Amino acid sequence: MAAETNESSMKTLLMAFRYLGLPLLKASAERKSRQGTPPEEQEVVDNEAMNNLVQSTVMLSKKLSEASGAKENETDAWLRWSLASDSAQIVGAVFKNSDKVLTEQEADEIVKLTLALKDQFSSLAPAESEANPNTIATFKSKLLDAFVPVVGAVSQYSFGRAEHALLAEIAERLVKTADRITRAIAPSGATPEEWRLLCWNVLKVAGQCYTDSHFAEADRLLYMDAEERAEYFAKHGQIIPMTQVWQSFNQRMAMLATLASYLEVPDAAKLDSEAW
Repeated sequence: MAAETNESSMKTLLMAFRYLGLPLLKASAERKSRQGTPPEEQEVVDNEAMNNLVQSTVMLSKKLSEASGAKENETDAWLRWSLASDSAQIVGAVFKNSDKVLTEQEADEIVKLTLALKDQFSSLAPAESEANPNTIATFKSKLLDAFVPVVGAVSQYSFGRAEHALLAEIAERLVKTADRITRAIAPSGATPEEWRLLCWNVLKVAGQCYTDSHFAEADRLLYMDAEERAEYFAKHGQIIPMTQVWQSFNQRMAMLATLASYLEVPDAAKLDSEAW
């Protein structure tokens, strides 16, 4: 019994470090780098700051889980860790870009923005009569999980657009992209449940690819020469073009789709005979 308890504690520690510790440590190091901190001092951990970041991450993760309507015994453990990981990325991004810890008020706004996406996916929701092991609450949680990084990116910078309108546009494009790629790579004869699971995972990848593209363009604008940036904004007005964001996103997703089409499961994996 003691051995099982120790093993369980070790697994929890490893999961916490992987999904919470690493994103927050990375954000802290990047913030120090931007501030011109000497390389030898960038690895020194600010315990007080890290504690505040962890507390903020836990707070946001709980709010997102509660907002989805999922109770702890209804939600897969991996999904709870995914929400925590996405929350850590958002908290880390806020800290890296503003040197501030995400507040509860800001977390509530992120939750509102996330819930605004729910209606975009009504057609994917399993029917009440469908023989699907995933509950409606878990389904909603998976959608939230896929879009949490996107909501964090939009809440940080919306390119001069209304946040809810931009989220609606992003959600529509990401869902269409995920649907198209899923249809292209799904094995023939896949059940609705298998198709939905694949689509959820493709959508999660799409959300991360979009987030990376979003922040890359935001950083490009941020680090422009002051005169060049002023000229750029004067040319385009308050609504900043997102052409490069979508070009980058489309390129990344096209490469992933091409890669997926070439991937084959090795015979040695024995997926049909082992408990995967």
